[in-house]
Amino acid sequence: MTLVPGVAAVNLVFAGVGYAFLARSLRARSWAERVSWAGVALLIGAGTVGTLVFLAAIAGVRSTLAVAAACAVAAAAAGSFLRFDLPQRRARPSNSLLLGVVGAICVLGLVGGFRSAPWLDDAWGIWLPKGLALWHHGLDERLFVPNGEYVAFGVPDYPLWWSIVTSLDVQAVGDVDVRAMDAQVALLTVAFFGAVLRLLWGFVRPEVLAASLLLLACCPELWRHVQGGIADLPLAIYVALSVLATVLWMRTRAPLHLVVGAFSAAVALQIKTEGLPEIAALALVGIALCRDRRLLFASLAALATAVPWLVWRAVHDVPSRTGDVDFGRLDRIPPTLGSVFGHLLDPTEWLVIVPLFVVLALLARRPRQLFLPGALVLVVVVAYWVDRDAIRYVLDTSAYRVIDPIVLTTAVLLPLVAETFLQQREPLREDRRLVGEP
Repeated sequence: MTLVPGVAAVNLVFAGVGYAFLARSLRARSWAERVSWAGVALLIGAGTVGTLVFLAAIAGVRSTLAVAAACAVAAAAAGSFLRFDLPQRRARPSNSLLLGVVGAICVLGLVGGFRSAPWLDDAWGIWLPKGLALWHHGLDERLFVPNGEYVAFGVPDYPLWWSIVTSLDVQAVGDVDVRAMDAQVALLTVAFFGAVLRLLWGFVRPEVLAASLLLLACCPELWRHVQGGIADLPLAIYVALSVLATVLWMRTRAPLHLVVGAFSAAVALQIKTEGLPEIAALALVGIALCRDRRLLFASLAALATAVPWLVWRAVHDVPSRTGDVDFGRLDRIPPTLGSVFGHLLDPTEWLVIVPLFVVLALLARRPRQLFLPGALVLVVVVAYWVDRDAIRYVLDTSAYRVIDPIVLTTAVLLPLVAETFLQQREPLREDRRLVGEP
């Protein structure tokens, strides 16, 4: 195959696995409603197959298309027995112009993803080479642990989900075409827009939801990261999806939301090392906010999926980039805060997503909503504090992208706080009407 049919074939399999999990739940629904779950299905399928192949690699199996196909069949078969009651939330009709603009931008971003090669050297220097090694040799510790016989990969402690998924794309394409990495990120990003739209439909008035998605779609940094082939954006997608589904579960107590939240958290753990502290911090905040044992058990189940990789690393003495906690290095914190908030608040990167969210959360008297992205900010600051490398070097080379989970988490919570603010204003307008005020 060539690039487009190869990557498309892999993602059709991903979507098929995701739909298998949703099949019984959607059985009585219209075709239009089934199609509306495509984004959720693709993210579920990609997360499931990538994670299962990753676990197979830890067990000593090479990450081939045949192994991925077997994992997909097994996952689809198991998922077909699941059934969830989908929340019945209908939104009033609305002008679809804004959603049409969002869709057009996503199409352009998708085309750009397939037509561009990654600009970040980590993509073709670390992530994809690891995936190719897993394909040809399996998880050979001699390539992942510094030794005197082979040149080991950089950052050997990183989980391998992104390496495996992009390797499957390359195998399906039939050639080492690095554009497959950007194409895969683009597909996941477009699926993310569809998943957020589907999950929030009926919880937020359509014009607010459309405007929020348009704000994110117009961010130049989002599509720049898509064309970088970076793992930070897939990590951010699953972290934000986990937060959104969990917040919705706090409102509905619908099992589907809890499962999607825990599942997305588990996938995030398989993508990058910072996924573990980020998911752990979010779980602590979520449990503190709702104090429900079901969320505690779901969070523990998600965190448990990190154990196989942690065990493999411990057995083979894989070094970590994280240093020891040293209170003598507190001078690293001020430049970290300056760099992180500089990127978060820069309108040429992420427009006004973060400051708008903060303002609306305060105006809507929902300051607790700030705890979730705040927890992610804390994790990032601590990570830079204990990092072994020179602080200016790591900030210049990574701060602009490690904030992706913070931004996307803020972006999915933005329509919820905006809706809350508008609902609080409506009774005030009605009271003014009753007393004759304009």
